[in-house]
Amino acid sequence: MRPFLLAGGLALIWFVQFQEAGMEADAPAWGIGIVLVVRLLADFVGAWLAISILRLVVVLGRVGLIHWRTHR
Repeated sequence: MRPFLLAGGLALIWFVQFQEAGMEADAPAWGIGIVLVVRLLADFVGAWLAISILRLVVVLGRVGLIHWRTHR
C-alpha cells in the first residue's frame, strides 16, 4: 500500500473521529472552511509522519536482524 494513500486514509479517519473542538457560532462560513481544511492538512501531515516513523522502525529492525544473523 502506498504511504501517501495510507496517510490520506488515516488523516480522514482522524479528521472525522476528532471533531469535538467547537467553533464560534458567529464565525463566517469561509473561516469555518479554512479551519476545516487546516485541520485536515494537519491530520494528513501527522499521519504521514507516523507512517514514516513506522516504516523507518521496520527497516531498521530488518537491518538489525540481518546484521545479527551475519555475525552469528
